[in-house]
Amino acid sequence: MAQSRADRVTDELRAAIISRVYTPGERLAAQALAQRFNVSETPLREAFARLAGEGWVTYLPQRGVRVADVSMKELVDVYELREQLEPLAVEKATLNQTARGLAAVRKSFATMVRAAERDPGAEDGTTPGSYEIAHDQFHRVVVQECGSPLVVRFMTILMDQSARYRRLSMPVRSRGRQLHDEHERIFRAVEAEDPAEAAQATLDHMRNTRMAILDWLATPAATEIEPEVEADPEGVAGH
Repeated sequence: MAQSRADRVTDELRAAIISRVYTPGERLAAQALAQRFNVSETPLREAFARLAGEGWVTYLPQRGVRVADVSMKELVDVYELREQLEPLAVEKATLNQTARGLAAVRKSFATMVRAAERDPGAEDGTTPGSYEIAHDQFHRVVVQECGSPLVVRFMTILMDQSARYRRLSMPVRSRGRQLHDEHERIFRAVEAEDPAEAAQATLDHMRNTRMAILDWLATPAATEIEPEVEADPEGVAGH
């Protein structure tokens, strides 16, 4: 099915917000965006409405549409939900794994490894472009065969939201972490059709990522996050 103009603008504008082409709080001028995406303002307004529903933009009286702010509260919510849902989704996907699904997981993992090898700065956030795209795709492919389209859609929203925090914090938070080892552990468990280990490896990876972001929030670099809740690692990580 051909993608509509509103679908295309929604996807491209969301991607631009995630990659920080448009930063938290920035005003989105409809006329300029319509020219950038080569559309009229009608599909653009539809895209704004969709993105507002997903939490990417906000409507402010007399101020138009702005990129939604990032906040500690949202960060905590997103990762608490991922820690609850993603290990379960990975476990079910591993149980339901087909030859075609496993081939997709192998391909996505290999793509992520090659991206890291091509670019020495990829995993530590110095130059995250191709690696971050491959990383996102790996996590999406791993849950694809969980058997629930609703879970996959919800995971997509959570992964998109968490990507913005990862990209804000990557230059600091990835230092000293064995990201490849964490991802390889997930991959090997899925490949071995070990659902319990796949779920645990995913949970450990989620917790490590969230704790690294919380560590980043304590640094002077974290100037764009609104401190709506205290960065309490014990309170956040306890399940």
